[in-house]
Amino acid sequence: MFRRSSKLTAMLVAAAAVVSIVPASAAERLGSKDGNITTGIAFDGGYVFDGYRTDDDDAALYYNNGSKDVNVDEDEDYDYDNMTKYGSKYALVYDENEPYEVDLSTGKIDDDESLQDKYENTQTKLRTALKKADRYGKITADPILSLVDAKIGSTTSASVSDSTAGEAAEYVSGKLNDVWYMYTSEVETGADGESDVNESGVLFGFTNESGKYIDASNLANLYVYSTAKDKTVKIAEYGDEEDFDSNDTKVTATLKNLQPLTQDKDYIYAVATVAVKVGTTEEPDQYFLQKISKEQGDKKDGAYVPKSVTSYQIDGGDIYKDDDMKDASALFPMGAAATGEDSYDVVNYNVKNGNIIVTGVKADSVKVYTVKLKKAKVDAIDADEASGVKEDRDAYVVMQDDDADQDLTDLALTGSGVKNSALQNSAVSIDAEGNTWALDKGTIYKFDGSEFKEMYTCDRSINSLDVYDENNLIAWDSEGDVYTTVSEGKKQTDEDAEVDTDIKDDTTVDTTVKAGWDKNTDGTWVFYKDGAKATGWLNDKGTWYYLDAAGTMKTGWVNDNGTWYYCNASGAMQTGWLLDGSTWYYLNANGSMAANTTVDGYVLGANGAWIQ
Repeated sequence: MFRRSSKLTAMLVAAAAVVSIVPASAAERLGSKDGNITTGIAFDGGYVFDGYRTDDDDAALYYNNGSKDVNVDEDEDYDYDNMTKYGSKYALVYDENEPYEVDLSTGKIDDDESLQDKYENTQTKLRTALKKADRYGKITADPILSLVDAKIGSTTSASVSDSTAGEAAEYVSGKLNDVWYMYTSEVETGADGESDVNESGVLFGFTNESGKYIDASNLANLYVYSTAKDKTVKIAEYGDEEDFDSNDTKVTATLKNLQPLTQDKDYIYAVATVAVKVGTTEEPDQYFLQKISKEQGDKKDGAYVPKSVTSYQIDGGDIYKDDDMKDASALFPMGAAATGEDSYDVVNYNVKNGNIIVTGVKADSVKVYTVKLKKAKVDAIDADEASGVKEDRDAYVVMQDDDADQDLTDLALTGSGVKNSALQNSAVSIDAEGNTWALDKGTIYKFDGSEFKEMYTCDRSINSLDVYDENNLIAWDSEGDVYTTVSEGKKQTDEDAEVDTDIKDDTTVDTTVKAGWDKNTDGTWVFYKDGAKATGWLNDKGTWYYLDAAGTMKTGWVNDNGTWYYCNASGAMQTGWLLDGSTWYYLNANGSMAANTTVDGYVLGANGAWIQ
């Protein structure tokens, strides 16, 4: 681990290194609060929830601004069963079939305009703008809109007028992003854009609620490789004819379909299905993940096109032979998804540090894949070559880079089995920054780009969470009466510690009522529950204690059925790094001692001690 100039120096340096990582490694405890919560959504400095705190409260939709609850629907006009995140700072609630927005920063419901009203207003603004461009002509039909952040697998438009409340939520992904739609629009017969329409006679594009739009059926900027010609040609615009060889062979690309995946502040990411023709030969469809600028660039026949488009090839082994490309292709809508016990249902696409972050779930696990968009040298398939490939061809490609999974005891999904793309009432959450979080057996994890990192611990009964960021989350027991947040949970942990100290320092005990902590004459402690001494593991106000067969609270090392735990001087079970005497140990989030493993780069032996 260290280059040693002397054993003593090395030990001092190593000890200092371990001390420095203890605060970062230890998961912080979030104490439990009383409250019956059906569903909740966290935001910056507050949260909304459906439920009630005490039996004296009405079950309703409440907004908490960090200090108090406010009933935001006292007239009980709305339904919250399908409440989910929407737009940059909203949650959706329902009046019969129509969704309305709840402002997560204020808790106010916008009852003046439904989501359907906003959808129709956007259609009108877009149609007015497109009619001014010769590319579209005097179109008579409204463009069809579908959310860029639509729920995975949704193929319906964003119109909800004929939907039930449950179906209306179907197209909502549960992300917090600006509202952008993909549109498809017919063009007037004879319009300049008629040559660019797909087989269904429409052009593709994107628009926001203000009516700002970009036409996505013109700029291609994709690279097409031909095995027969062993050549890659750039096609700047769909429909362009580019020379493939000296024999005047032409190659063209036509946009057949466009499916949005996700967005960040500046770009929309979508999968393009492209028909490629080399000479007179129709090649199999090819697929590209396109990074499309939201900023308007030049005009094409009077219509705005994106300022930039960059296209990356998605290929499962038809054109290139590369395992990372093949693995990545299975994660996207056109790919051959994995099957069997190792398969995951993709529930979310996000962008983080320029990479596509793909989250998948199955019954007992969540998995996060990091996918890179890059220029690389890859082997092109060629059956005429002895090796079966032509090596190191330049290409812009989509490659899987890394993945990590986390076990889940209880996904707590409602209504749709494992595949719940909105991640409502789930043990998985995507925060506003695109990070994936997971909750399992009282530990809250965050995917940090390479692995799931323990961030917080909480009561083990808690099985659902929603995260805005590291400092703002809400987690609750979907079938119980406890919950926690970062601010309230930390405060509760501090209060519990003070109560424990007060209880154990108070030697005046009412011997006629045996309930709670009781101090024996020899100075040891017992805990009475239902009039009897508790034994084994005890959770008191979110803190775990161990009581032996006689009911005596243990401190120090505890061996429970062959597994070692450590309880500190107050009796509380410890997690994270522990310095016992001069020896370092690591205690997992569930308190068990780690052994025969490596933690934070430090090797632990069979006895759990750090091997120096």
